[in-house]
Amino acid sequence: MSIVEVEEELEGIATIDSGDEFPFSSEDSAESAESESDSEEEDGLRRQRETRVTATPTASNDPRLEGGDRTSPDSDGVPQGFSEHGGFSDKVRLSDDPKPLEFLTLMVPDSVYKTCTEQTNKYARDNLAANSKADHKGYSRVHGWPNEGISEAEMRTFLALNIAMGLVYQEDIQDYWSLDEVMETPFFPSIMRRDRFLLILKFFHLSDNDTYHPRGHPQYNPMHKLGTIYEILVERFKTMWYPGQQIGVDEGVVPFRGHPNFRKDKPDKYGDGLKAYQLCDATNGYCCQFKLYGGKKKELSAKGMRHDIVSKLVEPYLQEGHTLHYENCYTSPQLWHNLRDAGTKARGTRRNRKSSTPKSASTGKRRHSEKEITKPESQQEYNQYMCALDNSNLCFRSNMYRLKWWKKAFFHMLSLAIVNAHLLQKEYMSARGKKALLEHKDFQREVVKELISTSGYERVRQEERSGPSASSLLRLTGRHFLEKIGQTEGGRNRNRTCKVCGPAERKYRRDHGFLVAKRSGHESTYQCEECQVALCITPCMELYHTEVNYQKAWIKLQHPN
Repeated sequence: MSIVEVEEELEGIATIDSGDEFPFSSEDSAESAESESDSEEEDGLRRQRETRVTATPTASNDPRLEGGDRTSPDSDGVPQGFSEHGGFSDKVRLSDDPKPLEFLTLMVPDSVYKTCTEQTNKYARDNLAANSKADHKGYSRVHGWPNEGISEAEMRTFLALNIAMGLVYQEDIQDYWSLDEVMETPFFPSIMRRDRFLLILKFFHLSDNDTYHPRGHPQYNPMHKLGTIYEILVERFKTMWYPGQQIGVDEGVVPFRGHPNFRKDKPDKYGDGLKAYQLCDATNGYCCQFKLYGGKKKELSAKGMRHDIVSKLVEPYLQEGHTLHYENCYTSPQLWHNLRDAGTKARGTRRNRKSSTPKSASTGKRRHSEKEITKPESQQEYNQYMCALDNSNLCFRSNMYRLKWWKKAFFHMLSLAIVNAHLLQKEYMSARGKKALLEHKDFQREVVKELISTSGYERVRQEERSGPSASSLLRLTGRHFLEKIGQTEGGRNRNRTCKVCGPAERKYRRDHGFLVAKRSGHESTYQCEECQVALCITPCMELYHTEVNYQKAWIKLQHPN
């Protein structure tokens, strides 16, 4: 057995040449299944560490490679005509000049928005049937829920705003509707009112609670809360793009601080998120397979949970000449042999702390010498392809801390769908000799615009926001003087509605049920020379430049009762 030794490797990591047989004893199979919890402690040592690589040869004499319609592999174990870089599947249909939303539709079909709308309306009806609006306090947002429910257009707009919140980050979700001059983000209140958004978020649902089975039931499904949408998105990820020769298995985390009943056994490590497993195209990071951890199943095989997960993820790509890259937590002799027998190469790392490490696998300590160190080619390829998997971790940040786990999981998958859609756009442009003009955040921004503009949702009516604005930082300081508004061409004085008393009087009459005229009559021929807004000489000039909420101050002055 040939051993490649590299002097600057970390202590305790073995290197096995890719042409050798798997260098583990038979006792290692049992140890791999028993020590999965121990191997999780090493998950934090990821791509930055310098690792040595074990790789499996492809068994060219495997009988399964000779059957079926598969082409016979060449000397490297790769079927003839195999595409190294992957490509779009036959199900992809795009226009001549596809927009970002068109790529997202490949990942998130229209049926997802329809299902979200139907299940949200059903959950709201069931909730209000058990607790009617009359049972809620008068100031409750529940009174604003429409009896007919929300429309699909409103659901699309709601999801678009959630995506936009990943671009414009606020500490609290209500800060997006803040009137503070520093915190104000006018885009969100111009699309949907705060109470409406929070009300939809309250009733947002993905599945029918009537079909839920509790734990211990034979038909219990931990992913039931995600409904059919989970299966739809996973299927879309798999069928829209076929990966190239290099693929990799990686672990991801759905940000979540709660404690679901299927959480991991080590809360100190996984308490901040839900565990997820991904199989990605190692050349561009596209996520082809996604599996959310739902707890250990009773039918777990004797080979171990990690072996079962990798086998399930890689199953659609066996007998195709792929090379699978994985980390040391997945390395086991049983998995290595199974992949070899299935015509799939494998390249992974292995820690030497296990007692079954062969004595012939020299590790070597870190040494300081002046001679040039060259990494093995297999190690360089491993680092290259495993680092490419980080592209699938560009999910947008979420500031919705107090959400159910399944809502967190859904928004994470929606973000992952946007990442995949952006990667598809880059591949589409690259195949036509063009360079993708949009970075990920720009792609995400265009998706938000197109989702809202094509949804058919009617924006909220623009009204004068009575709170302080950025202009108040200047109008409350400095020196301000009145000047006469310029005359018309005919020499007549020009009148304009006063900035203070005009809107304030309309607001007062509207709030007290009085008739509101089209023109309030509060007009002035003077304006502030600096601010260029029409103002009455008294008291509006003084109120506008001394009060933060000048309309409220005018109403209090004119209508004290």
